[in-house]
Amino acid sequence: MMTALKIEEHSKGFLRYLRRNRIRVEHRYCDAATLKCVTYEHYHGKVNWTSIDRFVKAQRNRVLCAPEMEIASNSGYKRFASPELSRRMCENAALYLLRSAVNPRIKAVLVDEEGDCVGLCEYLARYCDPVNVLSAATKIYAAQAEYLLNEKGASLRLCRDKACLNDADLIIAPKRLEDALPCPSDALILTGEAPAAPQNALTIYEYFFDLPSKFREICPDFLDEMYFASALYAMAGARELGGEVFTRCGDGVTIHTRASLVEALKNRVISRINS
Repeated sequence: MMTALKIEEHSKGFLRYLRRNRIRVEHRYCDAATLKCVTYEHYHGKVNWTSIDRFVKAQRNRVLCAPEMEIASNSGYKRFASPELSRRMCENAALYLLRSAVNPRIKAVLVDEEGDCVGLCEYLARYCDPVNVLSAATKIYAAQAEYLLNEKGASLRLCRDKACLNDADLIIAPKRLEDALPCPSDALILTGEAPAAPQNALTIYEYFFDLPSKFREICPDFLDEMYFASALYAMAGARELGGEVFTRCGDGVTIHTRASLVEALKNRVISRINS
């Protein structure tokens, strides 16, 4: 069950003093996803969160709402947020770029401190040899290196020093980057969340794709489609969205296309080889 909340404030007109606050509830369904849309209309200048509680109930700590909706700090309500789908989109974007650039000399580095993305290595091995990984999870990646060598005939190079990024072409960091990476300015960084620190190279962390029509039909008009997709993926079991590949992506300022990123990666490799 997902719950979306919209608060409509009616602050103009004398007649508003004669009207009572009202709550409208609508249910929408798609496959295994159930969405409850709660609209709270208030006319007296103050939101009664207790009244909303009756309809939102246990969903109050992960309610779907527009980012500009004001939530009282003492209400117990929290806007839903999950990087899970974005992290998957980061991985998919990396594989797409490597497949499209078609150059075995691309140096791609997976940044995965805790070993949570170890499963990605098997797919990276199709395009990279060796698979370069920056991680402190030595035991996890030692086992993965043995598996890749024995089962796939591929090699994995594990690094613990960020110096391995000095000549990287493509950096894949599904989790949030807390520090600036020591990489070339013309490298390309793909990550699943907005970095905590400014990066030295183009850093992509927003991914956009065409939401399947069946899900678009139940998406409230006050929610962004990609935000709604993240909720479907994390809370409603719509795991098929994890197979999507971006059509557009962003760095927080500029929107990029698939073609522009592929071209940027190709140019970076040529520049490194010729330097």
